[in-house]
Amino acid sequence: MRACIAAVAIGFTSVLAAAEPQPLPAAEAVKPLPPVEQGFFERIRLAALGDPQDLTEPLLLDDVAPPGQPRQEFEPPAGRKLPPGAKPGPLQQAIFTLTELPRLGTDGLGLTTLETSLTIGMPAPTVESPLLVTPGFGTTFVDEVAGPSDPGLPSQLYESWLQARWLSKIGERFGVDLAVAPGWYSDFVNDTPQAFRITGHGFGAWEARKDLRVVAGVIYLDRYDVNLLPAGGLLWTPSDDQRHEIIFPRPRFAWRVAESRRAAQWIYLAGEFGGNQWAVRRDGGANDVVVYHDYRLLVGWERRPADLGVNWRLETGWVTGRLVEYYLTDTADYRPDDTFLVRAGLWY
Repeated sequence: MRACIAAVAIGFTSVLAAAEPQPLPAAEAVKPLPPVEQGFFERIRLAALGDPQDLTEPLLLDDVAPPGQPRQEFEPPAGRKLPPGAKPGPLQQAIFTLTELPRLGTDGLGLTTLETSLTIGMPAPTVESPLLVTPGFGTTFVDEVAGPSDPGLPSQLYESWLQARWLSKIGERFGVDLAVAPGWYSDFVNDTPQAFRITGHGFGAWEARKDLRVVAGVIYLDRYDVNLLPAGGLLWTPSDDQRHEIIFPRPRFAWRVAESRRAAQWIYLAGEFGGNQWAVRRDGGANDVVVYHDYRLLVGWERRPADLGVNWRLETGWVTGRLVEYYLTDTADYRPDDTFLVRAGLWY
């Protein structure tokens, strides 16, 4: 009996020993799996659709888009399962903006501008270098004082454009942002080639460190007053609650003041170079080209949704340095009185 028990004990001990993990020879050591290849949206974020709180975004937002081109300021929500900066399907963005500059004083000039645009995203020519196509249309209603100081602007001015924008990442820290936008800018009475303009921009952005990017480039306006405009500066995000775009010609300093499960609330200060150029028909029948520009100091409030919803923005501020110039006829320059600005925008 004792011999049987001893045999069982010896067998049980042998089973336990066999069950214990044994060290593998050096040649058969477990090797770690190769890292998962980083996807496209982790390597490059669409600048036109990128979340400004995302410090990996290497490119430039459209806050410095030239006058007459759409400013694509959609901020994608946080916590989505979809890649940041993208929506299901080709339609990536829809924007509607209303800007009001009321006529003040005896030499005032009132302008009311309605703009709308759509952005279509395509993986062309490759997924790594996407193409964004944005058709847009805008109408400006003019309110001016009749009399000797009348600048002679048409009652309505129009702008339509089709922007093609190409984004690409070069290396780990450098990105490029190129865009071209042929468009028609006129009163729809002057139908000469003077109404056709090709605008665009080219930028490079370098991530100097996690919270700081250096941006440099040019904006091509194809205008009589300003043809080529250098642009650039620093994009500094010291914390998740602050974003400072020290970038000419549209600097902006933003702070997050409230956040809930549904949306975040931001306030900001911004500067802006406003204006545009149109081909027009004068009252006497002569074709002409008119340019309007101004300088704006703005304060704004923006709501950014926490899901795929509507984003809205309200802005107000002071407008100064206003100038109306005609370039093809012998017409004196007109300097309207200063005024204020009110702007409301909806993005989806």
